[in-house]
Amino acid sequence: MPLAPGSGTDAIARLVAAKLGDVLGTQIVVENKVGANGAIGTTAAARAAPDGYTLLVGGTTTHAGNPNLMKHITYNPVTDFAPIGQLGVYPYALLVSGKSNYTTMAQLVAAAKAKPGALSFGYANALGQLSGEMLKQRAGIDLTAVAYRGSPQAITDIIGGRVTMMFVDTTPATAQIQAGTVKALAVTTEHRTDLLPNVPTMAEAGLGGPRVEAWNGLFAPAKTPRPIIDKLSAALTQVLSQPDLKKQMEAIGFEAEPSPPDVFGQRVADEVALWATLTKQAGLEPE
Repeated sequence: MPLAPGSGTDAIARLVAAKLGDVLGTQIVVENKVGANGAIGTTAAARAAPDGYTLLVGGTTTHAGNPNLMKHITYNPVTDFAPIGQLGVYPYALLVSGKSNYTTMAQLVAAAKAKPGALSFGYANALGQLSGEMLKQRAGIDLTAVAYRGSPQAITDIIGGRVTMMFVDTTPATAQIQAGTVKALAVTTEHRTDLLPNVPTMAEAGLGGPRVEAWNGLFAPAKTPRPIIDKLSAALTQVLSQPDLKKQMEAIGFEAEPSPPDVFGQRVADEVALWATLTKQAGLEPE
């Protein structure tokens, strides 16, 4: 797990690991190797023995974002991994403090235009960063970007008013949204999410553009034998079809969308290409 404990991807990984271990008749240990926007843990997984015993939960940040946002990553998202299958997707929402005066995107944009550079957006992964930069471009506003190691720390600063806003998957923010300590002003998905039915999409708020969606899946190191990949893929499909697991995922804002290795591998390649286009449009240069 290359992202921080408490993140949306971490929560999903732990749910899946427990069920997958039951199906495979073994115990799966989730090890967080964080840092460099997920690149450290992803590199460690890529360099592991291709024997099926070390797997990676990777996704939008590690496999689509980092290759387009970082100058020096020591893995290739396509050639260094053998896709096992997609886990699913989750919507991203723009959050502000529950105590703020902003209740609509129009109010937020107006405030940013009135005081260029005074408002800030936090991010803890590549999708959060890209979404913030795309907002700046589409709305014609100047925001100060603030990087975090993990979403929970960023949400804490949103609640405390130290950062104005943040695009984040709904998984680590659901409890805070329900408690009213943060407010969701818009979601980045094509349609409204059932989790936040009263929250408009960015398109409805007049800030449309390409659909930005977080996804994740399970990978093995490249050169892992195909029989191992097929066995793990079959077990993963079985796990993701379990009604109780699907309900647990939905409760934290995640939608299970399993896909087989070849289909998932094609999505990864397509997403790398899409992000190359989106990052250029947002004016983001690799750092």
